[in-house]
Amino acid sequence: MLERLQAAGVLRHLVLVGSWSLLAYRKYFAGTGTLRTLRTRDLDFLVPLPSPFKTKVDIPDLLSAMGFVLGHRGTEGYMILQHPELLVEFLVPERGRGHAGAYLLRHLGMNAQPLRFMDIALQRPIPAELFGVTVTVSHPACFALHKLLIAPRRREPAKQARDIETALEILRLLDKQGETATVRAVLAGFPKTWQTVIRNQAAQHDYTF
Repeated sequence: MLERLQAAGVLRHLVLVGSWSLLAYRKYFAGTGTLRTLRTRDLDFLVPLPSPFKTKVDIPDLLSAMGFVLGHRGTEGYMILQHPELLVEFLVPERGRGHAGAYLLRHLGMNAQPLRFMDIALQRPIPAELFGVTVTVSHPACFALHKLLIAPRRREPAKQARDIETALEILRLLDKQGETATVRAVLAGFPKTWQTVIRNQAAQHDYTF
């Protein structure tokens, strides 16, 4: 699937987010320690705004030969590509609180779900390798701080605990790798209210910046 997106010229414009990013981070931390991963069926791609796509690539048609079927979920009709092993969805950063409805990705034949705080994933994108394909992911510092920021918003305690555990594991690996200054620089660029939430979450689990 990644190879098809790469050959179509789509993959280079996308940022891989969510749990699949952790697989890419394992090589990033290869010389420092082992990062535990929990890979779900959900494969999420973040599309920067304004959309970087100039030519049309029909994603549902592109992936249909691999068994992906177009479906919809939620009252807003978010489009999702369903496969027995994968669920592929597209996201965009929310522009203004309370954006109504799905964001149409005209050049991809898809729509995307707008989510708050996703701009964080676009701040320091880095290349990574996943199953022999080069993908773009957010810097691990951005990933970890984003997890701490959204953790209090999680409705399910188990998911909240998992987010915090993953974030702190990444932050400690970054410290061990000598990237503490990078973490602090990313954090310093956030609004003060975000910083307070992140610091409080970390402090509750014996981590300080």
